[in-house]
Amino acid sequence: MSVAASGAIPLSEYHTLGLVVYTSRLLLPQTEEEVPELATSAQFILGEGSNILPLRDLPPILSTRYLRGYRVLQEDSSSVEVEIAAGENWDAWVRLSLAHGWYGIENLAAIPGTVGAAVVQNIGAYGVELAPFLVRVRGWNKSLEAWQELPAEACRLGYRHSIFQTPEWQDRFIITRVTLRLKKRYEPVLTYPDVLRRIDPARQHDPWHLYETIRAIRAEKLPLWGSAGSFFKNPVLSLSELKRLQQRAPDIPVYPQSDGTFKVPAAWLIDKAGLKAYRIGGAQVHPNQPLVLVNTGQATPQDMWSLAQHVRATVREIWGIELEPEVRAIG
Repeated sequence: MSVAASGAIPLSEYHTLGLVVYTSRLLLPQTEEEVPELATSAQFILGEGSNILPLRDLPPILSTRYLRGYRVLQEDSSSVEVEIAAGENWDAWVRLSLAHGWYGIENLAAIPGTVGAAVVQNIGAYGVELAPFLVRVRGWNKSLEAWQELPAEACRLGYRHSIFQTPEWQDRFIITRVTLRLKKRYEPVLTYPDVLRRIDPARQHDPWHLYETIRAIRAEKLPLWGSAGSFFKNPVLSLSELKRLQQRAPDIPVYPQSDGTFKVPAAWLIDKAGLKAYRIGGAQVHPNQPLVLVNTGQATPQDMWSLAQHVRATVREIWGIELEPEVRAIG
């Protein structure tokens, strides 16, 4: 078991925004068996902290980042079902899947965080979401004081959402294992303009080429340090809401969804509101990707919070759209 001593423990290395905050206790189980006892003391549950904004010093934290390993449960000629420990790094898992000849999640390359966090957020990028590949999750339910296995449908995965973000489950259910079903046949998803522009047509049937292409695109848009990825969700609008927005923004890109709604890019709304590279203290809207808020080195939690609220208020005033944060503010 690895448990940090109590006291003022710095958390800057345990969340990707790198803000100077502390916790009174840091709980780091290395095996699944250690989770129930340690979870009793934990107020917040993290993976690699890639989707949080800590607003101040925090009470005891449990991080699952050291739960590692995987095993194949079953496979046939078309697919494989594999169980992965929740602490495995997501991007490393995508690479390992490709090395085994397991396909489907290449478009999710270079998304920060762990495998467990990928389920909590139902991560998605460039036309692919995690949801179709999820079979079930296993974890410790603090409220029931029991282990549970939840099938994919019980996780209620939606756009950047799952049941694990609701008050009844958040910080009360610690995901320890995730089972995915991946394909044995590579079927590239090349629907997004950024991908189509960058992909080499002669190599579009090479999964490693797609993986490296998406990594290169993300590297241009995301800083190496000091961000939590996309800070806001892309708004999903009804037809009437879209028409109202198009009166103000006739040239906004629109992505029709299968349920009759329409997704529009938050990055476009932020950019056209004149906020690209806007700063408050040490916090900045990223110059290359306005969906990302960055700690430039000396940002305080208050800087990040103030910048996020300024972006939301400006977009609301100019476009009449309420941006919903994807990053979770805690504390």
